[in-house]
Amino acid sequence: MGAHQDVCRRAISRRPRFRKLRRLDLSGAGRVNRSLNEVETIAWKAARGAGYPWGIAEEAAAALRWLAGRGIDGCPALASLLERTDGSNLGDFSPEPGNVWSAPGGVLCPLMAGAALSDHARHLRQCAHEFGRMASPVLLLPFAGWAAARIGVNLQVTWSGGSSFTDGEGLALQGDPGRDLGGVKVAVSGAVSEARPGARRAYPESRAWDRLGEFACRVHAPASEASRRLGAGGADGIDDD
Repeated sequence: MGAHQDVCRRAISRRPRFRKLRRLDLSGAGRVNRSLNEVETIAWKAARGAGYPWGIAEEAAAALRWLAGRGIDGCPALASLLERTDGSNLGDFSPEPGNVWSAPGGVLCPLMAGAALSDHARHLRQCAHEFGRMASPVLLLPFAGWAAARIGVNLQVTWSGGSSFTDGEGLALQGDPGRDLGGVKVAVSGAVSEARPGARRAYPESRAWDRLGEFACRVHAPASEASRRLGAGGADGIDDD
């Protein structure tokens, strides 16, 4: 996948019917309070500001909202990923097919790996899907959730720091996916017994939030008076090109 090759949104239903999972009582105390819409917006702008194509930026936005809606702060993981890929050829982070999908540059982007997982979700019924070294693997979890919803199974995502289980709606998390650079495996699993509580607000780390804001500022391009007359720039100064 080249640096400027766009990726279309994956046609995965995010509102299927599921068995309700028992929820644990976890809180987001001590975090900066933001709405899920704010999380989604800053993730999209930050990814675009860091050079990701439109489609992948939308995946990043949806992924952070999915995590935030399950009480997980994905902002540090996305900020770390964007710092890693900023100014680089994104093709170096894109998965290449094989028994273990790996990146030409040695470290996979979880957003691009997630897009590949979505494309090949139906194959998970026959065999597990393995990825090589991956940055910020927590960002792969939403894609596993959407894949689980799409094919109607429970999926387990395993990495060296822990594992997660999802039926597409609920998410049970063991260990810390953090910023580990190990391999990741996605496979069909048995029943999911516990899930994180749903959340209507997000509580991101302030430093990560500010870093995403720095990337997001790059999509704001103040237009000159002459360029405004020609239609450049929006009313809010956002360059959508």
